[in-house]
Amino acid sequence: MPLKSSKFHDARRIGVPTILAVATAQVFAQSSPQGNTTGAGPDAIQTIVITARRINERMIDVPLSIQALTGRELEERGINNVEELSRITPGLNYSSDFGRAGERPVVRGISTNIPASPQPVSIFIDGLYIRDGALSLMLDDAQRVEVIKGPQSALYGRATYMGAINYVTKKPGKTFNGTVSLGVAEGGERTASGAMTIPLAESLSIRLRAKHYEYDGQFKNSLTGRKIGDMENDTMGISISFKPTSNFDALLTHDHAENRDGHFPIVTRPVPTQSPPGTVISQNGSSNVPNGATCNGHTVNITTVPGATATAAAKANGWPCGSVSFSSHSMPRVDGPLLNYTDPASGTAYGNILGLDREIDRTGLTMNYQFGGGYTLTSQTGVTRQQLNNGVDQSYNGIGNGTGIGAGTSWLAYARDHVDYKSQEIRLASPEDKPLTWLVGAFYYNEELNGKSTTVTTASGARVPLLPTAGVEIRNVAPFGRVQYDFGPSLPLRVSLEGRQNKETVKIIGTNLGVATVTTGACRTGQVCSLSGEKTFKDFSPRLTVDYKLAKNTTVYGQIARGSKSGGFNNNAGLSSGDFSYDGEKVKAYEIGYKTLMADDRIGINAAIFHNDIEELQLSNAATIVNPITGTSTSTTIVNNVGKARTRGLELDVSARVLEWLTLSGNYAYTDAKATKGTENMNGHVFGGDTSVAGFYLPRTPKHAATVSAAVDLPIAGTALRGFGRLDVTHQSRRYGDIQNMLWADPFTNVNVTLGVRAKTWRAALWVKNATDNDKSMTAFRYLDPATFRRTAADMPARPRQVGMTVTYDF
Repeated sequence: MPLKSSKFHDARRIGVPTILAVATAQVFAQSSPQGNTTGAGPDAIQTIVITARRINERMIDVPLSIQALTGRELEERGINNVEELSRITPGLNYSSDFGRAGERPVVRGISTNIPASPQPVSIFIDGLYIRDGALSLMLDDAQRVEVIKGPQSALYGRATYMGAINYVTKKPGKTFNGTVSLGVAEGGERTASGAMTIPLAESLSIRLRAKHYEYDGQFKNSLTGRKIGDMENDTMGISISFKPTSNFDALLTHDHAENRDGHFPIVTRPVPTQSPPGTVISQNGSSNVPNGATCNGHTVNITTVPGATATAAAKANGWPCGSVSFSSHSMPRVDGPLLNYTDPASGTAYGNILGLDREIDRTGLTMNYQFGGGYTLTSQTGVTRQQLNNGVDQSYNGIGNGTGIGAGTSWLAYARDHVDYKSQEIRLASPEDKPLTWLVGAFYYNEELNGKSTTVTTASGARVPLLPTAGVEIRNVAPFGRVQYDFGPSLPLRVSLEGRQNKETVKIIGTNLGVATVTTGACRTGQVCSLSGEKTFKDFSPRLTVDYKLAKNTTVYGQIARGSKSGGFNNNAGLSSGDFSYDGEKVKAYEIGYKTLMADDRIGINAAIFHNDIEELQLSNAATIVNPITGTSTSTTIVNNVGKARTRGLELDVSARVLEWLTLSGNYAYTDAKATKGTENMNGHVFGGDTSVAGFYLPRTPKHAATVSAAVDLPIAGTALRGFGRLDVTHQSRRYGDIQNMLWADPFTNVNVTLGVRAKTWRAALWVKNATDNDKSMTAFRYLDPATFRRTAADMPARPRQVGMTVTYDF
């Protein structure tokens, strides 16, 4: 099975990054000269001061499951993006299965398989909500990153019902300083970044930041020789800090990001060869098991159900089973029609539309005013404008147009989407030094999305025009609050109650999609076809937390919470009315945790046990639809509510300052995530009509995940230099690709190594990522063979081993 190789160079540079940060890692950050930390001494583990609950608290005192990394730790680990960070965070997985336009986070077993649908975890940059684009973020100029697990709807609002990621950037200060960093690595990776603080007056200062990133890719298109997996970023930003008086401050930020990526690496598995249909003459390297055989303890019994027919060919084809590894760095991909596209309807020449082309402008304004007595009024305003263009060969095996049963079906796709979203939050907080503290606020969010799409070309090579897609409007209003009482030194007990009343309206705008040539879904032949609909989702999300101080640096806590995420629409013409919309998902969560520093603060332990009950579970399902305008069949992925689920498990972090120069750390997450009730048509199709999903593991969640790390930092004899190094070993067990549990990615172990030397103002590091060159599929999912429309799977390979070097200078 093929793999990927290098980078396709585009003549025109159109970009797309974003500035979305996210992260996670050791609960107790090791000592670092950067970031707000407190500790007992030079050999103690330093615990970070964080703002996860919208107030300043030592992380060890916060009754939540939190991991945090300082900016220096991100650099020392060689962590550049949220996907890499998630691999060292227990209970969190973040993957770029469909490139950087297709992020799909999983938190404690709960996920959303459709990037466009509401996510279980959202990202906040300096407290401002970010809709998407996390995978485009380069984690630079970070003061710290906080990953908060469990329902956060009460304080953070929409799309945080299983967690929130808070990215805190470095702020302008009163002294001139900055940093410059250069890097180079295999695969044509080149980076150059810099940031600088410039004081302009006693009350006014600015911070400038910029980064350029290129990666040629390490996979190759076997049809053309061009590279696959290439990426390019250009980002720049400015922060302006203004503090005219002691009781007022304001921070204005603006960031511009451009990203230009080629094809992302992914491969469709082959299917058995049949001649005539119904008779297999060759397995053709397929992983499919035949009808009547077993896979992972389940017997395949292909049966006709709504949306899937048990033809002789379907039965002979069987069902994809198991996992694959990648022995080649090549994979076939059709890119010719994407290299120069002109819309035949408008005459507009779009040129090269291959891959992701995204541009983001984001502006934020945070203002704080402190009244007499310590009361603080905070306003946070965010405005984001994003233009996203994406051209893909969705056959994932080099078939641009279907043959055989899929004749005439174009697997090429190009979409042009424009989204604007605005958020406004106002909150008033009481003084933090009183036994009784409180916070009240309100959040408003508005989003508007519109776009066009095309299948690019017909089987004859004729260009297909861009057609409008249905627009989407989302409005969210949510008042929230928290009250907390501290019983004092004689009884070191705190009780906190939080809540948010959420109302979100999702509207599909009836855009004219054209005149239907066939009757399908809600569209009728000869009539103008449009999609329209509106749904409002209401929910109250409370959280009750009780924590008790066993000692100054030892906290136990218990928590009961409820969270929700909204439903929405499957924005595809040709779907039946039953598949057009889906309901919201709700969770009831229970957590018990323990945090401590011991042995003169040289050992830190953080542990949590959790249990979540989910209702109206949202999962993805493959659907074959007929485009009412073109009349061609297309495979797409939609969201359905399949029933109920339960996730439970434990998370453990341990960090130990063994010697002055040696720190050992590790974390482990056990997640048991299963559906408990509900149905899915595809289960019925493969299991003889039994549509039940009860007892099946939820997709994309490893039952076991662990990281073991060793960090050294010691003087080099006879010099003023210090040597440093890191070893990070991460492991994840099997991750199922679908609810049938017959398709999976094998367990993998990833090894990263860093060695370096530093002086007072500079440091240089040599690093190796994926040192063992793991060649296993990172993620697999159910798919259709593009030539025959028979069931198969697609797999995403890991990035091959990469050796690189980074040099940084501080001034």
